[in-house]
Amino acid sequence: MEKEYIASILPNAVVDSLFVVDEVTLRNSSNKKSYISCTLSDRTGRLPCKIWGGAGMTESDIEGYYNTLSQSQGSIFRIAGRAALYKGELGINVNDGIVYLGKPADYSKLSDSDFINSPVDIAVCKKQILALIESIGDEGLRTLVSSAVTKADGFFEKPAAKGRHHGYLGGLCEHSLEVAKTALSIEESLSGVRFRRDLLIAGALLHDIGKCQSFEKKGLSYVPLPEYSLIGHTATAMMYLSRYRTFTDEETFRELLHIVQSHHGEHGETLPQTPEAWAVHFADNISAKIHEVDEDLKSVNPGESVWGRKSDSFVYRSPLTQSDAADGTGTGATPLSKGNTESSKGNSDGKKSQRSITDSFR
Repeated sequence: MEKEYIASILPNAVVDSLFVVDEVTLRNSSNKKSYISCTLSDRTGRLPCKIWGGAGMTESDIEGYYNTLSQSQGSIFRIAGRAALYKGELGINVNDGIVYLGKPADYSKLSDSDFINSPVDIAVCKKQILALIESIGDEGLRTLVSSAVTKADGFFEKPAAKGRHHGYLGGLCEHSLEVAKTALSIEESLSGVRFRRDLLIAGALLHDIGKCQSFEKKGLSYVPLPEYSLIGHTATAMMYLSRYRTFTDEETFRELLHIVQSHHGEHGETLPQTPEAWAVHFADNISAKIHEVDEDLKSVNPGESVWGRKSDSFVYRSPLTQSDAADGTGTGATPLSKGNTESSKGNSDGKKSQRSITDSFR
């Protein structure tokens, strides 16, 4: 079977190719019938997929396929269906093609690299992060950060989230590096404000360290562990960092934990109280939100404003922006057809969404 890449899929096209399947959930439609929702990916991007099943299939049949897909997340399956726009977003609908989902597909004629979706050069990110750590002047704090980062399970490989910002291989290290760079730019831009630069770097690099305990490798993807939703990455970070409390003085360690605990700002349990904590909070928000807006804009026609699913806000694509035509690195989402310039999300008056901005950091 010839591989068809997500970046080349257009609305209404018949699709029959191999993709990684993850984020598998069993849901109920408006008519109370079960269907399977999942995410498809390859090296060129990601797309949502809904698996409805063929005529005559029972609820038990759908649940059987769900169990197979759920237990094999991160594996490659043959997806046979049709592409369609729904609320401005391109996705795949599978009906009779469900018969191919009884087991993972044979992809021996293809390479793993055809299916791993990530824009991150992990080696470059790692080099820059280690250089930032080496720039920390406080020896104890430098040793703490170095140990915490290098001994954490998958800091340089795991995603920063699923379904939100930086949700790809290497996303956590990329996001952490962006937060550190942005926090440092805040320090450099504000004259007269006293920052502890060493603490600023440490807090920025470690603010999401708990996400290393939130995901595990499964197949070619990473899937959330129960800790991701039951405990949350801030709590797991605090527990993980507690093993390094003797590496530096008590006050520095307390302020480091404060940065980690308060990085969600007004949507977290603790508000930032130090310049370093506020800088990391705002830098975290910038990295997360701008990436989400950028992802949403990839499916928007120039000159149009639509509701962004990832950013959970209206986004506008300037007609002066270069085209995001499929180049092997985008999400594969096709610009909206006329008449699909707004989703029916109930926010067409432009009011702020009620969803907590904290969701952006998950």
